[in-house]
Amino acid sequence: MFMDLHKRFRRSKPAPNPLIPDMSPIDEILGINMRNALIAKYNPRIAIERARDKVAAKRALEAAGISCTDTIAVIDDYQKLAMFKPDRDMPDAWAIKPARGSQGDGILLAFSKKGEHWVKASGSLLSSQDVVHHIGQILDGQYSGEGSSQDEALIEPLIIADPGLANLVPEGLPDLRVICLQNEPLLGMVRLPTNESDGKANLHQRAIGAGVSLETGRITRALQGGQMINVHPDTGSQLVGFEIPHWDSVLEMASKCGPAVGLGYSGADIVLDVNKGPLVLEVNAHPGLEIQNINQLGLKVQMKHAGEDFR
Repeated sequence: MFMDLHKRFRRSKPAPNPLIPDMSPIDEILGINMRNALIAKYNPRIAIERARDKVAAKRALEAAGISCTDTIAVIDDYQKLAMFKPDRDMPDAWAIKPARGSQGDGILLAFSKKGEHWVKASGSLLSSQDVVHHIGQILDGQYSGEGSSQDEALIEPLIIADPGLANLVPEGLPDLRVICLQNEPLLGMVRLPTNESDGKANLHQRAIGAGVSLETGRITRALQGGQMINVHPDTGSQLVGFEIPHWDSVLEMASKCGPAVGLGYSGADIVLDVNKGPLVLEVNAHPGLEIQNINQLGLKVQMKHAGEDFR
């Protein structure tokens, strides 16, 4: 399938020139209203709810044989929180996520441990009390993307990134976003943490978004805060032209994520672990549209190539 996909993309579009900021023609761009109509068409409500819940989505992905990040603990009530002892139960490096969070809100990362404290990407320290307090905020729904009054805290070991990607960034975990229609990849990008983003691969917090050619797996252009860049501002690493490791495996994994969760239109977020290779972080039922600007390619035309008739 992926060999045919690569041939189709060679026919349908050349790799974009990162020095030319022209966007795709307006009739090729997927707007928010049309995106919402496609979500209504392809994504059943039960599948959307499953994707929103990182814990439920991970269970569905693992049941389908898709490799995901490991789980240290799931804390879903105050009784479990009272029994949870960070000094005893958590490793030196970890990630805490709200199960129903969005846009990176509520994610807390520790990269190492110094004495009795964990160290964030910024160098600031976290105590056990800080960790427990943050988990309590998650349980209260403070970071829930749907305004829920309750949530769950998902605790995972911090992924050790593939050196090929890790060397691009000062700290933190780069991740890959691939948007798919059914089982066909449409557009891809890599999100690269910066010092400003506190080690998080979140574009809203000044991480870098870089478009990736589906055909070659190479970065075609990169943006930070809407400004085009060629090198990482913190490391000086060349971004444009960089080839993403394991790219074909990333595309294959992404193509399976939506169907596993029950989504027809999806965005798969994937990381590259130094030992385990591609692992799924989460699956998004409402993937954002900024990927079009980052790639300078419209999703609408990509969907047409995948057989969508927009009726």
